[in-house]
Amino acid sequence: MNTRRRASALVDEAYTALGEAIVDGRLQPGDRLRDVELAELMGISRTPVREALQKLERIGLVEVAANRYTRVAALSDRARIDMREYAAHTIAGALRVAVPRLDETQVEVALTHIGAMRDAQTSRAYVVAVLALYRHMVAGSRNIVFSRALDQTDLVLRRNLEGWRSIEDDTREALFTHLGTQIAQRDANGATWTFLALHGFA
Repeated sequence: MNTRRRASALVDEAYTALGEAIVDGRLQPGDRLRDVELAELMGISRTPVREALQKLERIGLVEVAANRYTRVAALSDRARIDMREYAAHTIAGALRVAVPRLDETQVEVALTHIGAMRDAQTSRAYVVAVLALYRHMVAGSRNIVFSRALDQTDLVLRRNLEGWRSIEDDTREALFTHLGTQIAQRDANGATWTFLALHGFA
């Protein structure tokens, strides 16, 4: 049992290390991923590295052509569009479930995240802020399915949401104000609609 737990931990460590390197750009699209070299670099055997690469392939961060290459997947325009749609609706869903369950302290934290979204000067800062709100709402929802889904998609969300921002028209400031008010008033339906509107989906 301890051996199996240790093997699983090594896979998780390799998955996280490689995934973070892809997300932060240390590994670039097209970079070859050779399990022998990676295993040596990490000081572990090839088996957990291979399993980690398979997990990264399943979420689209790595692409594999049998007997040809394993490499960092390119980020297509389609992947960006699909991820923005997925993120907007998934975060809105988490808001719908979580908002009625938040206590006063959790509401205050949510308002801080919304302020960071509103004030973000770059897409990178915006993505950090909106995903912080998402994590907070997942925790506030007390829903294990949301929690597991976030665990499985965190890396690909952070990578594929590159360039994402809220709408930039003259309704933006009012929508952010509405979102904060609706969360404070535990208006789950309103907060869900406003979040989607902020991202062009309502």
